[in-house]
Order: sequence, then C-alpha cells, then structure tokens
Amino acid sequence: MKWSVPLWLTTFCLASRTQHALPAHPAFTVPTNNSTFPTDYWIIEDKEVYKRWRSIVQRKVQTSGDKVINFDIIGQVGSGAVIIFAWNSTDKTATIIREYNPGPHEMLWGLAAGMIEDKHGDDPKVAAECELEEECHLRGGRWYSLSERPLAMDKYVTTKIHPYLVVDPEQVCEESVRPLDEEEDIEIVSGLTIEEILGMIQRAEMNIVGAWASLVAINKLHDLGEL
Repeated sequence: MKWSVPLWLTTFCLASRTQHALPAHPAFTVPTNNSTFPTDYWIIEDKEVYKRWRSIVQRKVQTSGDKVINFDIIGQVGSGAVIIFAWNSTDKTATIIREYNPGPHEMLWGLAAGMIEDKHGDDPKVAAECELEEECHLRGGRWYSLSERPLAMDKYVTTKIHPYLVVDPEQVCEESVRPLDEEEDIEIVSGLTIEEILGMIQRAEMNIVGAWASLVAINKLHDLGEL
C-alpha cells in the first residue's frame, strides 16, 4: 500500500529519530538530566473544592523568590490514564472510535482510552487491556509502550498518560465484551488507513490526545517496519 507522507509528519518523525542534539536557543539551555521535577517551586497547599470522576483543586505554590501563586488544577480518580492505538498488520489499518466529547461539545474521533483505577491494581497495562476490550471490542495482540514514562496531559491537569500501540488484537464477541461506562456512547470504526487518520487530525476532527498518540504510534509502526 502506497501513501504520501505530509511534510509535517515527516518533520515529526525525523525530529524524534535524530541522533544529534539540537542547538540550544540563546535564551534557553536544554537541561542535561532527564528530571522534570521543579526544584524552584514548592506546593504549600492543595485544597479540593469539587470531586466526582474528576476534581478541582486549588493549588498554592511558592517560588524560590518567595512569590506565592494560586492555580486551579484538574485532578482525577485513579492513578493516571491510558490510550491505545490498535493496528491490523494484515490490511495495514487501524481501529479507532468516534464519540461525544462533552468539553468542546463535539463528536470527535479518538482512540480507546481511560483511567487507571483500583480495579486494575493501578497497573497501566491491565487498564489498557480493559479499555481496549470495552471500547474497541479487541483483546490480546502484541503490545508496545510508546513512552519511557507517563506524560503530562496538560499544564493544569494532574493526569499523566501511558500511551500504547497494540498490533493484531483479536475481535471479542459482543456477548462477552466488557460493558461501557454509563455515560459512554461509542462508535467503533475499523479499517481506517493512515492517510484517513492523518486527514482527521489535519481537519481537527480528532481530539488532541488521540491525535498525539496516533502520531507517536505511527512513528513506532515505521520503526517496526509496518509502514
């Protein structure tokens, strides 16, 4: 199967594969260690003002210059989240979902995803397997973690995401599939090509977390020789 690669995706792939350090911007020095822990900021108070599946926390932070800053932070139930890109190596297509996104009030494309809860034993892989079965009716396959550690979802959100690629999961019969959460109404769509998914991203028809995870998965598929 031949498909054209947009320039922006080529740039993304090359940047992620380069073996050379990028030159530092004159106003910014790239840290030499891999720690992202802030050494000049201290949380001095977290006050939870609302809690359901997600929570609102008023966070008070002090800087090294003794400045105190107040932030509104979005928290969640559980210990993070997972997102899964499902790939069929036979026909070179993906299975994704389309669902109502209540925040932007839009019907958007996305990937199977969900929170890591107590019922998963706080294990990201177990949570990912459950979400894939619940939302895409798929099970098994070859699994690949797409990041060395969970990534922060947003500047003002505590959730950190574990992204996965799964290759050749098997269809689960509808009678034995795990039930969806009460508020979920999901359309499962299989047989989508990389070109079609990139088109969704370019047309802003996919939520940003799903778009990001799709791009990272596509890069991994290149590494695996799938594309």
